[in-house]
Amino acid sequence: MSDTVIVALVAGLAAVIGGVISQLGEGIRQKRRRSYEKDDGEDKNITALKVGLKWVLYDRIRYLGQRYISDGKVDFDDRRILNEMHKSYHEGLSGNGDLDNLMAEVNRLPLE
Repeated sequence: MSDTVIVALVAGLAAVIGGVISQLGEGIRQKRRRSYEKDDGEDKNITALKVGLKWVLYDRIRYLGQRYISDGKVDFDDRRILNEMHKSYHEGLSGNGDLDNLMAEVNRLPLE
């Protein structure tokens, strides 16, 4: 698979993930605006989506980071996208920091 295809796939995945995170945020905001308390299962669904998305992001960041480290270099755009994915994982989904060392190593790689 060519680097161009991989970059396009990563960019597409990042866009999809951004859209999902945006939808999750909107769902949470709507839930908070309700003036009544009703357990309709929505909270459980949102939680399940967040947990699932968190694991998908974790796996993708880990895979790509290890690949770039193995290659000994990273493209500027690939590094930027990976950092945005990590930011969404870490800040938006309350990631626990397991990927911080990996990201530091990726950010030290020479740019191609």
